Amino acid sequence: MTSLWRRRPRRRLVVVALAAGVVLVALAGALAIHSWLMLSRFARAEARRSTLVYASPQALAPGINVRGVDLAGTLARLKYVESRGVPATPGQWRRTAGAWEIHVRGADGVPPQRIRLELRDERITRLTRDGRSVGAVALEPEILTSAGDRPGEEYRPVRLADVPLVLINAVLAAEDHRFFEHRGLDARGLVRAAWINFRAGRVRQGGSTITQQLVKNRLVGPRRTLGRKLNEAWLATLVEWRYPKEQILQAYLNEIYLGQRGALAIRGVGAAARAWFRKEPHQLTLGEAALLAGMIRAPNSTSPAAHPERARARRDVVLGRMRELGMLGDADVRAARAEPVRPSPAVAAGQPAPYFTDHVRAELEQRYGDVSESAGLQVFTTLDLALQRMAEAAVVRGLDRLETQVPALRRKEGGRRLQAALLALDPVTGEIRALVGGRDYQASQYNRATLARRQPGSAFKPFVFLAALRARGEDPPALTAASLVDDVPITVTQDGRTWSPRNYEDRYEGRVTARRALEQSLNAATVRVAEAAGLPAVVATARQLGLEIEMEPVPALALGVFETTPLELARAYLPLANGGVRTRPPATVRGVREPDGPLEPAERAATRVLSPAEAYLMTSLLEGVVRAGTATAARGLGVTGSVAGKTGTTNDARDAWFVGYTPGLLTVVWVGFDNGEPHGLSGSRAALPIWADFMRRSTAAYPQGDFTVPAGVAFADIDPTTGLLATSACPLVVRETFLAGTEPERCSEHGAVGDQVIEWWRRLRDWFRR
Repeated sequence: MTSLWRRRPRRRLVVVALAAGVVLVALAGALAIHSWLMLSRFARAEARRSTLVYASPQALAPGINVRGVDLAGTLARLKYVESRGVPATPGQWRRTAGAWEIHVRGADGVPPQRIRLELRDERITRLTRDGRSVGAVALEPEILTSAGDRPGEEYRPVRLADVPLVLINAVLAAEDHRFFEHRGLDARGLVRAAWINFRAGRVRQGGSTITQQLVKNRLVGPRRTLGRKLNEAWLATLVEWRYPKEQILQAYLNEIYLGQRGALAIRGVGAAARAWFRKEPHQLTLGEAALLAGMIRAPNSTSPAAHPERARARRDVVLGRMRELGMLGDADVRAARAEPVRPSPAVAAGQPAPYFTDHVRAELEQRYGDVSESAGLQVFTTLDLALQRMAEAAVVRGLDRLETQVPALRRKEGGRRLQAALLALDPVTGEIRALVGGRDYQASQYNRATLARRQPGSAFKPFVFLAALRARGEDPPALTAASLVDDVPITVTQDGRTWSPRNYEDRYEGRVTARRALEQSLNAATVRVAEAAGLPAVVATARQLGLEIEMEPVPALALGVFETTPLELARAYLPLANGGVRTRPPATVRGVREPDGPLEPAERAATRVLSPAEAYLMTSLLEGVVRAGTATAARGLGVTGSVAGKTGTTNDARDAWFVGYTPGLLTVVWVGFDNGEPHGLSGSRAALPIWADFMRRSTAAYPQGDFTVPAGVAFADIDPTTGLLATSACPLVVRETFLAGTEPERCSEHGAVGDQVIEWWRRLRDWFRR
């Protein structure tokens, strides 16, 4: 009995020990799983944040205006240093009388090179390397954002190598000066913070390390509970074990919250430097760097715009801490404290081209899937930053001008204000070179350039005329540019319903040429052109050129009574501008590169949908719109050179458009209210001035050629009153463009009897020669 009692406690101890072991193993397993899941989440966030998105590199070639593309600003953003002497090392440049010398850094296997730009009136006339002429050189691309940018935030990532030491030291002094000594947790820092807070009777100093703050931002969240704090501490040690210090610090500098720009959170020192000081991080002064570092703990209450005195006081505390740590001398601190805190009247945008980068992320997801699977990807886009700045400024100026001219258009509520969208594409490749999705990204992140479905109105008419003017297999075209069309009131009946389209301001011109009908955007004449071509042919032509949306072959189609987006309409115009080739849907991503891997270019499939002669014929007609039609105001607004385009206005005046192009750039502008409220403005009054503002500056910055006349095009003098080839007796003669072989007969309605006899003899002679 005694031995039995002795055995039972032992058995109980064994059971308890086994149970405790099972619990410990289970807890260890749960901790391991939890740790693995959290590290995986951190790794995905790091991969997305480290996937950098770049603008297209700034090209330098003869004809480019260095002031127009803001070359000096581009060099400053790329950390080039202007020198007085010959640029001896990569990253230096200098200006001399009539020339610039730039020591370009090497990239993509191209070694560093020193180039010389010879200028006349700030335009590059010759580009040389070692005294020999070269065609073109490109600078390094600028960083736009990362694939991890979240909606509703201003974010512009920076590499640690691009962050000045003064800013790094300021952040370390303010937040974690022993960062490079501890392994995620700083026991001395915790004790010191607890003692300081105890003596002050309130929280004056935090004990969290930079790594803990990064973990809190990415994984744990801001709630302060004991469990969350223990979890944060554990995960911080894991992150320190997994990643090098430099990568953690870079991630932190790109992750910290540094205030608001309206509804947008300013995230990271790259966006904050632009937002608060309109500078790049490497351009910050000591005082500005200390001010940013001081904002980290309470960004909104120490904002230099809202609370400049608090911002100054906090800056001075950081400067004092930097002196205590031996980072600064007394003279440096005095000079930095003397710097004024100048609150900006309006916080600047911290990220360039936000609507464009939103579209880039959507395109990346569609074409490449989840980019968080690969860390360190480089995404190279098609954005021309010089054109983007011009586009954004043109939209803002244009809408402000309209609201000044027509005060009834002004709305107090931000969500109800008059809006605009602008898209600029390379006609040859279909690449998007600039994109503005609204007047203010801070107020509305809705991308009208790619998402807003609106009626194109008269901007659709070129496709109606193309359907009538192009060859139909073996049959000749239904019309030529010289064919006469009746522009008189018309009533069309379909399925028992009648429809009577009206011209703008009820003005009708009677019998006109097809060219005149398009130039003046005559509705009644356009409906008759659609009938001559056949409505199914109009639909087929529009779809063939890339307008792949729902369109019904009904009479109202001729006047653009259906919905499309600015991006879809721009794509359909591309074959008219590039000689008849339909590109793949306009792209923003030029290629993707994995770390240490080759660039994977995006596919660029293209299909010929028009002959070069047919495309040129339509371009000739659209040149007439600018020269003598509804877009003649473009010349008065300063647009020069070879330009073709079409205004667009819906009958209810809800949407105003202009689509126009040069040989090197196609641009579409839309103006309207988001809620579809009528604004009463035509395309020539609302959209054309914005387009002209942008195109005037872009064509001044980049050289533009002339439209090339391809084979298969013929020119002839016609009498526009008859649509026939002009004779010496015709009172009115104009030069007209035809597809070769479609020229009309000679006019026989003018001249005396002798002229008619000569004409009859010419016809008889031609008949015998056949």
